[in-house]
Amino acid sequence: MDEQNKKDEIEEIFSYYGRQRDKNSQEMIVALLRELQEVSGCLTPDLKHRVLETTGTSEKFLQCLIRMYPSLKESNAVHEIIACTGERCGRKDGMLLLKRLKTELDIQKNGMSADGTFELRTRNCLKKCKTAPNIMIDGIVYSGDELQDIKKIIEKIDLVVDWKKHCEKQKEKV
Repeated sequence: MDEQNKKDEIEEIFSYYGRQRDKNSQEMIVALLRELQEVSGCLTPDLKHRVLETTGTSEKFLQCLIRMYPSLKESNAVHEIIACTGERCGRKDGMLLLKRLKTELDIQKNGMSADGTFELRTRNCLKKCKTAPNIMIDGIVYSGDELQDIKKIIEKIDLVVDWKKHCEKQKEKV
């Protein structure tokens, strides 16, 4: 679908949901978000702003809905990293690991790497407390001592190409 068709379809979606009587109900907002994501691939800041205008809901409520429905994505990140911030992981340098990940991947305030390749999120517990600290990369949990060299893990899971692109973009900035 070309850009003009996408824009037209997005306008049609907003027009439809803007006319609904219950446009600010949770069900309608989630349906609106899903349709927008289907067309655009993710929920961009511009789309979220338009959703707020169209539905009259609060930004806080919208963010809660997006977090509540994991299928809703705010980015087209290639790789998702979830760091455990639970009590046991925290006691075993989980926060230090999180800080290293943010530095290594150049994670911005929105949780995305500067190049858009990685999305870093946190979760209170990954339910792997015996092996703390824990991170999950693209659905695979990495734990304990294997987290000492985060670069090796990223390379190990076949992110070499993406990692090299990320590093090249970081070098370009310098």
